[in-house]
Amino acid sequence: MTTHAPSESDDEWAARVTRAVHSGSRDALAEIYDRCADDIVRFVRATTRRDESFALDCLQEMFMRLAAHPPIVDARAALLAWMRLTALNIARNAIVADARRARRDSAHGTDGRDERADTEPLASLLSRVDAEEAELLRLRHVEG
Repeated sequence: MTTHAPSESDDEWAARVTRAVHSGSRDALAEIYDRCADDIVRFVRATTRRDESFALDCLQEMFMRLAAHPPIVDARAALLAWMRLTALNIARNAIVADARRARRDSAHGTDGRDERADTEPLASLLSRVDAEEAELLRLRHVEG
């Protein structure tokens, strides 16, 4: 793994590692994981109120997307925002898929759960995002 200079700022680090990942560096991807994974897991757990397993699944998918299409950023805050938003979208998609599956099962009489219970996690999740994240979600999924 590449070590960064002691005088390297967080923003310089983010710029360096995102460009390196874009160039195909596995070491840079591992460096991002080592430095940011715990924060993303805590964020997903706190936001979704789901368990660690769910958060780790979201983290794994987020890192697969990061490896495939890394953003090039000039600030650590921008990298964390991208990672959080991507993980949040993955979590939302999983929650929606679970709700749809439950509704489908309920319609076929295979599950006695209340349909409203399936939509509550999504509503709860969306109520906890700040205005900027909500706008980014709206732009991505409504405006295309």
